[in-house]
Amino acid sequence: MSKPYSFDERTFLKVIRNHGELCGGLRNLDLATASSDLTNRAHHVGLCWLRLALEHLDDAKAALRSHRDRSSYSRSYYAAYNASKAIRYVVHGSVSLKGDDHKQAPDLPDDFEDVAKWASVITNLYEHRLKADYDNWKVTLAEMSLTPAESVAFAEQFVGHAVTYLEEKFGIRP
Repeated sequence: MSKPYSFDERTFLKVIRNHGELCGGLRNLDLATASSDLTNRAHHVGLCWLRLALEHLDDAKAALRSHRDRSSYSRSYYAAYNASKAIRYVVHGSVSLKGDDHKQAPDLPDDFEDVAKWASVITNLYEHRLKADYDNWKVTLAEMSLTPAESVAFAEQFVGHAVTYLEEKFGIRP
């Protein structure tokens, strides 16, 4: 992606719906240039989610340093979730913009390195996030199977793999 875009990403998502299907249709109509521009804009939208993942990862690390365990769990999950969303959007052409998308977070492409491991990690991070965000009992944090530091470390590893995947396969760089 050589040029920055100044369009409203939300409008793009609403109008385009599934960039993968639309690009395929444009190529079938011998409109490769339009398809290429649409793909570049879709990659920009994916990049926005990837940048959000990196921001959440920074927040998770800051929370860990400040001993805010609940925030560490929460931001770790959201780092992984948004990295997953970036990948799924770029690869599949669309993602849900509603709360039901959390169920799809572990649904990574088959060619993602260690896909089964990362699907399991994302699910585990999600479960920890739910407990951290909604359970206010004293024993909640003691019942976690991951420490806050492990949660942040997994998120950092996954986001790193996501960055590598999107860069190597699609040329998308944060």
